[in-house]
Amino acid sequence: MRTLPISGFPMIEPEEADPDVAQLYTDMQQQAGLSFVTNANKSLGSSPAALTIYRDMMQTFFTHLTLPEALVPMILYSIASARNCVYCSVVNGSFCRALGVDDETLEKLAHDLGHVNPQRLRVIIEFAVKCSQSPQGLVAEDYEQVREQGVSDDELLQIIFLAALGNFNDTLADSVKAEPDAAFLSMPG
Repeated sequence: MRTLPISGFPMIEPEEADPDVAQLYTDMQQQAGLSFVTNANKSLGSSPAALTIYRDMMQTFFTHLTLPEALVPMILYSIASARNCVYCSVVNGSFCRALGVDDETLEKLAHDLGHVNPQRLRVIIEFAVKCSQSPQGLVAEDYEQVREQGVSDDELLQIIFLAALGNFNDTLADSVKAEPDAAFLSMPG
């Protein structure tokens, strides 16, 4: 069994997992549409409770989310990039590419939000990043700018939830010291 450097958490591989953890892995693979168990999930494998909470949270979140499919990883990628979470940047960058986001746009999402187009996308992502980095600094104009782009209050609240989820995922991945998955690193892009 391999352990993660620094944190010392064991990486529970599917073939080493007890039956309950193995089922959780299967559920999470299906939920994410992946053919492998992610390193982040394997790092949670020694705590069936933590893995169950994470699976249930992600399942509930993505079952009820109504935002455009590509917007979700774009927001999460921008937040991960802003927070310097290598693991989440790699994962969400891969999901963005799989949904047709080109490398030029990814570069702007990570390093040059002011030049993201169209304007609606830029305003939404700038708002989400501000939510994740400085929620106390949000002012009425921030919300109004997003609403002016035709974003409903329902969508606005989902964007805020995505910002919180981005922070949660970044904190989790960085705290367990999850290493980027080779499968994500080798995806075309």
